[in-house]
Amino acid sequence: MKLSKRLQAIADLIIKYKHGNILGDIGTDHAYLPCYVVEHGFQKAYACDIAKGPIQASIETIQSYHLEDKVIPLLGSGIEPLLEKTVDMISICGMGGKLIVDILDTHFDYIQNQRLILQANVGIEVLREYLYTHQIEILDETIIKDVHHIYEIIVCQKTSKSLTYQEADLYFGPCLRQNKTPLFYQKWQRQLEIHQNILTSLQKSHPRYQEVTHMIEMIEGEINESTKDY
Repeated sequence: MKLSKRLQAIADLIIKYKHGNILGDIGTDHAYLPCYVVEHGFQKAYACDIAKGPIQASIETIQSYHLEDKVIPLLGSGIEPLLEKTVDMISICGMGGKLIVDILDTHFDYIQNQRLILQANVGIEVLREYLYTHQIEILDETIIKDVHHIYEIIVCQKTSKSLTYQEADLYFGPCLRQNKTPLFYQKWQRQLEIHQNILTSLQKSHPRYQEVTHMIEMIEGEINESTKDY
């Protein structure tokens, strides 16, 4: 099965950090991810989506790969379709960070033992803050580019540890900061330029002036250790 670069990166992390044998994929769309993982070692996967259209698309994908006995489509909102199921890992990808937070928080008691694979298209700092404040440890992160978009993927799991973090961890990612790739610098150099352009359009009295200035200082502090031009 050929996956997009984004889905392949997610699948690779699921397999690398395999925890048990059953995956629940939230917002599955075409069920490509559940089908892929059962072809690579998982015993079963649930393909969950809130809309009937994606569920029908999932059924067609499942049938085309003859995986009806291993990949089960479930219609419902967020984690709700999984509540009566046994699941070892949960993937929630391709949506906003705030929506992922809402999905996790709605059934927080359910996710105490599952390993989570999360990919937010926007608002990833909101997601990371939620993870830290709810004792969900970030085990690993990766950053990839698919077509013109840069995505960050998080592997995490509930822990009994007391977690500490800095503000920079929320924006740049605690693991990504430890292993800064060319793509990391590319993303944040572009974000620096965007924020600098915003700042030039603001008066010092504007409510956002200090906020944008602070973000510029954070980005410069994060990327100035490298002299490479990405």
